[in-house]
Amino acid sequence: MNEVAALLAAFFEATGRHAAMWERQSGESSLLLGASSALFATRTEVGMQSADPVVWAQGLGLCAHRVADRAIDAATDGWLVVEAGDSGESDALLVRLVPQLRRLTRERDGATAELVERYEEISLLYAIGELLGGTTSVEEVADTLLRELAVTVGASCAVFLQSDPATATLTPIATLGLHDAEYPAITLDDGGHIAMAVYRNGGAITEVGALGRPADPILTARGGALLAVAITRPSTGVGITGTHQIPIRRGIGGDIRATVPLGVLVLGGRGHDQPFTAGDRKLAFAVGTQIGTALHNATLVRAAVERQQLVREMRLAHDLQLKLLPKPSVVGPEARAAARVVPAESVGGDFFLLARLDRDRTGVLIGDVSGHGYQSALVMALALSAAAIHVQAAFDPSRALDAVRRSLDDELSSTEMSITMCYAVIDSRAGEVRFANAGHPHAFRVGADGQCVRLTAVVPPIGFSDAPIEECVMSWRRGDRLVFFTDGITDARDGRDRRLGEGAVLDLLTSMTHGESPETMLAALFAQVEGHTRRTTLRDDLAAVIVDRPFEDRS
Repeated sequence: MNEVAALLAAFFEATGRHAAMWERQSGESSLLLGASSALFATRTEVGMQSADPVVWAQGLGLCAHRVADRAIDAATDGWLVVEAGDSGESDALLVRLVPQLRRLTRERDGATAELVERYEEISLLYAIGELLGGTTSVEEVADTLLRELAVTVGASCAVFLQSDPATATLTPIATLGLHDAEYPAITLDDGGHIAMAVYRNGGAITEVGALGRPADPILTARGGALLAVAITRPSTGVGITGTHQIPIRRGIGGDIRATVPLGVLVLGGRGHDQPFTAGDRKLAFAVGTQIGTALHNATLVRAAVERQQLVREMRLAHDLQLKLLPKPSVVGPEARAAARVVPAESVGGDFFLLARLDRDRTGVLIGDVSGHGYQSALVMALALSAAAIHVQAAFDPSRALDAVRRSLDDELSSTEMSITMCYAVIDSRAGEVRFANAGHPHAFRVGADGQCVRLTAVVPPIGFSDAPIEECVMSWRRGDRLVFFTDGITDARDGRDRRLGEGAVLDLLTSMTHGESPETMLAALFAQVEGHTRRTTLRDDLAAVIVDRPFEDRS
């Protein structure tokens, strides 16, 4: 049952009157959005095809109300059909509720899709890093390239040999058309083998007839010519093939170390003993150069990953992670907010969430995943996605945090990680703040007089306990502000390893009693951290979010 149908079913239970909601576009058939019963939906379907649904409904003793929704296209009519009765107020209320429900549903679905796209955005970034970091797919690439090259030049069997500095051999990593035959590794001192000959000269060699048989007995067992080509890359002057040294060759202008082979391609089994042509050699050499460049680049990327020097990918991960976080303006115009996250590494585990729940209520959440770096960032993305969904589904802070805990239970259990999290809802109409705090130490209500009141944690961090999460309430007055931050701020160290400490932060907050905006307070807080640490490397992620509601409460 969708949301509209659920609302209409509740309307029937309250009033005893059936209702159906239809959407009608010009030139198209009517669409049922929901009904209190299938029978009543069928009963009203004919009326949605009439020129005037109001007149049609009156003829059957029903009431038809046009439902206006600016979010629906102007060419679309919404019609709410209700059984006749003397409860005009309930009809009017239903007419107002239906478009609001649909609008909230669309906003929820849109937010979920965006989060999936973005989460999905915090998960693709990591898969590419894994692919570049461990070239276990070289064998698959070798099979594909070997097959495509063999088909192009008309070979029926082939082998892809890669240099192995540890064993001083050329080792087969892919073969084609050998069936049950096993192709052995070629030692670098086997000067009679065609693969070793081409490896030494860094070019391409063809053999045909009787000369080809001793050059490669396995590939010539079925007859035909041989073509061998070195897998090369431009030389850097640094040998990467173990003790074997690529010979310096003479050329115009002096001694030139032209290429550094990384392996060899050998092809054979060409039909009718036809020789490989010069064009075949040129093509194979070009392919070998391309493969060599790819293999060399893969080696460099793997080394860079091992040394954690993938700066570009890490910067991209950082940017994508920050894009997951909402803009402070989402809670306007009723509330003002400022927030900032600074990971200790390129990515981290601190996060915040802001939610405009309705005109009177603003949701504020902060979380801190244990540790920092990529693993914390992955858990952070999951936690943020879960929180964004659950705070919209349940305005009760304790229920929202409990739903987040259930969503993350398996992930936190398998990684042995935890999350401190505090979620508060400012209700300006009720003049109160309702909150639930799972182990987050630094959450405060700061009054206009500078008094700081802690939003005390009621349960341990998420991941440590399944204890019920209780909701707490405190008063909220005009001029009050919520200030949440993570322990990376209080634990920030200077050059002498001295902590900034919570006391210094609270002293700063209590001094700001002149109605400073959240942006001003946030800038002052991070300036305090930077002044304390100066150029000292951060040990933990930093995050802070500050929210106020500067407008008069409505009574």
